[in-house]
Amino acid sequence: MAPDEMTPVLRDKVFMRLVSAEGHEVPVLAHLTYDARDPYAVIVGFTHGGCVYAEWRLDRDMLWEGMRGTVGEGDVRMWPALNGSRQELCIELLGETVFSVWAPSLERFLASSYASVPAGQENLEELDAFLAELLAAG
Repeated sequence: MAPDEMTPVLRDKVFMRLVSAEGHEVPVLAHLTYDARDPYAVIVGFTHGGCVYAEWRLDRDMLWEGMRGTVGEGDVRMWPALNGSRQELCIELLGETVFSVWAPSLERFLASSYASVPAGQENLEELDAFLAELLAAG
């Protein structure tokens, strides 16, 4: 088996809601990707008609913690919210754009990522090899 075949890549699609400053909501299809070669991140891609409009690299642990309490500062903040009886995670990007996602669907995706690469066992082989080479040259 080639090394890339052994590296888990998880993908899922979820609907998010873009919430405008005026309170209007627009459904948005988001593609979630977790690649064990970049074990600390979840990529969220926003698409329409086959075109990728934006991709955000979000911290996996921050997404998990955001479902339990407010986390983040600066460009990315997250917090749990209750929309009627629906548990959601709100993700604020750049201090103005807010997306919400149904927390159970995100939680299932994150649980799969932690089953694939448990917390504390993340490994950045390429970075580790680069640093070892750099330090050996010095």
